Amino acid sequence: MNLLVLIFLISVSAEAQNFNSEVEASIKTNDNKDNLLEITGISKNLTEATYSLHYELSVITSSGNNNSSKNSQTGRFTLEPFETRELSSTTVSINPKQRTILLLMIYNEDDEVMGTKRIVFEEKTEKKEEKQLSYENTNEGIELTSMVIQRTKTKPGKDFYDFFYQQYSLNPVKGNKMIEIEEMISFGRTTKIMVKVNDRVIYEFFARPKLDYLKEQAVTALQQVNRYMEYLKNRSEKISQY
Repeated sequence: MNLLVLIFLISVSAEAQNFNSEVEASIKTNDNKDNLLEITGISKNLTEATYSLHYELSVITSSGNNNSSKNSQTGRFTLEPFETRELSSTTVSINPKQRTILLLMIYNEDDEVMGTKRIVFEEKTEKKEEKQLSYENTNEGIELTSMVIQRTKTKPGKDFYDFFYQQYSLNPVKGNKMIEIEEMISFGRTTKIMVKVNDRVIYEFFARPKLDYLKEQAVTALQQVNRYMEYLKNRSEKISQY
């Protein structure tokens, strides 16, 4: 690895403790055949604020003779409160004779690092080593993920569920609570859709047969679910300290 890349990675590690507290970075990987790996950079807003950000998703390879290369994708985006967004996707060829590093960096408008994620494929091994730069991985073993249950009655209700589930499936950090999309008859021919977490209503609205409206409601509902999940997580962490 050349000196420039080495200094860059060292500087990332030195400041890691300040990362991912407000905007969290993650990399989703889908294994393919013939040593091909599909990767997607993902950002998640953990706060009530709206951020104007830019990112760099890099693939850094190095071999035993100290030769290295770096290929990057960059872009700018806005992240709404508690929103999760896919940033960029690419396909990477993993050579077992080379060390490959996947690195996602998310910056604010002042070019300060907000979130980072790194995944390392070591040379001459098929074992994948995943390193989170911002904190230690305390969740060992199997982690339960939420189940989304559909109890809708109309086509708008089904469309909302599809939009919500599509957005929620992008969420790299799922809680272990049951999420329920329930639709009930309201006044006249209207219906009310409720989004529940463990039987608690987190968000509700009156359904309309307009796709754009339902998409907006799905985004808002997901923000409320993420906000509630973060609240439960923070409350659990505070209780465990005592």
